[in-house]
Amino acid sequence: MRRVALIAAAVFVFTQTMSVGLGADQQVPQGQGGAAAQGRQGGQGRQGGQQGQGAQQGQGGNNVQDVVGGVNTPQQNGGGRAGQGGGRGRAAGPPPKPAPRDANGRAILWGYTPQEKGVWLPGSGITITTPIAKYETIPFQPWAKALYDFRQTNELEPHTRCKASGFSRQFETPYGVEFVNLPELDRMYIFDIGGPHTYRTIYMDGRTHPSDLKPTYYGHSIGWWEGDTLVVDTVGYNETFWLDRRGLPHTNQLHTEERFTRINYNEIKYETVVDDPGAYTQPWKGGFNLPGNRAPNCSSTCASRRTTRPS
Repeated sequence: MRRVALIAAAVFVFTQTMSVGLGADQQVPQGQGGAAAQGRQGGQGRQGGQQGQGAQQGQGGNNVQDVVGGVNTPQQNGGGRAGQGGGRGRAAGPPPKPAPRDANGRAILWGYTPQEKGVWLPGSGITITTPIAKYETIPFQPWAKALYDFRQTNELEPHTRCKASGFSRQFETPYGVEFVNLPELDRMYIFDIGGPHTYRTIYMDGRTHPSDLKPTYYGHSIGWWEGDTLVVDTVGYNETFWLDRRGLPHTNQLHTEERFTRINYNEIKYETVVDDPGAYTQPWKGGFNLPGNRAPNCSSTCASRRTTRPS
C-alpha cells in the first residue's frame, strides 16, 4: 500500500509540473494529431478542436483520381486517420518531382530514370477486393454478372496456377512489371517480374491487327505515342484469364485500349477502356495508378527461372 501511495504521489507531482511548464502559447491545439491531422504528406489539419483532414477527409499528396472498387484510393503520400489531437501536425511535403525524360524530351516509362532500372507496382489500394472500376458502373450482361458473383466465393483464378494474365491483371501482381523499349525494333515489351515470368509485346511500327489471329493470353497489341502517353490497342485475347484480381470475365470479342502516362517522378497513370459485346452491354472505363520502385524485387517463380512467352 505504501508503494502504491508513493507512485500516485509521483504521478501527481509530474502532471502538475508539466501543466505549469506549458504556457498559453505552448498548449497543443486539439485536432493537430501529427500525421493524423495532415496526412503523411499534403493533408490539411483543422485547428481549434475540430478533426484534422487526413487521407479520409483531406487532400493527400498523390491520391488516385480514378475510382477503384467504389472508393477514392490514397496512394503512397496519403494516409493517416482524422486528427484527434495530441501532437503537432507535420508540414505538407514537397510536391513530387517531374517525370524524367529521354534525349528526345519524352517522359519515360522504361526505367525509373534514364540511368536507372525500375519496376512499376500496383497501387496500395489494388487488392483482391477491388475491381478496376466501380462495381455499380460495370454494364454486365446477366451471364457475366452471374459468373463474376460466383468467383467472389470460388477464387480459382488461373494466375494463381501460374498462367499468364492479360490486360489490367498483368499490372496487379505484387512484384510489378518492367517496361523495355527497343526503338531500333519499333517494339515495347512489358515483363512480368513475378508469377510465370512472361512478357507482352507491343508493336510500335504502325502495323494494324492481322485478321487471322490465334487467341492468346496477352492478345495482339499495337501502340503509338500521343505526347507523353503510350496508347496500346489490343485484340485477340483468349478467355482463360481474369481481367482483374476480383474476377471480371470476358470473351474472345474483347477489345481494349490502355493509356500509360508518366504523370510525375513517382507514378504512371493507367487508364483503360473495355469493349466486349460478348460480356458487357456497352464499353466501360477503369484504371489506377502504378507507383514506381527502383529497388530490386524478390520475384516468385512458378514453373522455372527462365522468362518465357505464353502461347
